[in-house]
Amino acid sequence: ASFARARLDLVQLTADVAQAFWRDSDAQERLDLRVPDEGVPPAEGDLDSLAIALRNLVENALRYSTGMVVLEVLPPCTVAVRDDGPGVNAQQLQTLQARHVRHSADVAGYGLGLSIVNTIVGKHGARLELHSPPPGHPRGFEARIVLRPAE
Repeated sequence: ASFARARLDLVQLTADVAQAFWRDSDAQERLDLRVPDEGVPPAEGDLDSLAIALRNLVENALRYSTGMVVLEVLPPCTVAVRDDGPGVNAQQLQTLQARHVRHSADVAGYGLGLSIVNTIVGKHGARLELHSPPPGHPRGFEARIVLRPAE
């Protein structure tokens, strides 16, 4: 697929992704968008592929947890998706980015979501950070995409 680097407004990107999920009443009640009060510098990246990555992360969080899911922009150029579900153990955390790896037979899927996110993040020269539990939380799962600021 084509890949274009441009200056991205992460607040607008996350708002667009959240808005698409909020069309569903269940997601509307469970998905919270958090953005900083102060301005966020633009990031460098491909809008369409990053939207795909964020949709995959939010979809996974909604699927594997029953509580709230937070989509958050963190300065300077990071987007995080966090849930309060059961999370995964340290060994599982190391394998989640591989293709066709699934750690639950309870939910249908092909085990490609995080693999796709990892590929998109790699094309951006960015980092995908996975935490279970998220820092400062007793349980759950968090994925962070750490992008480069636009030049």
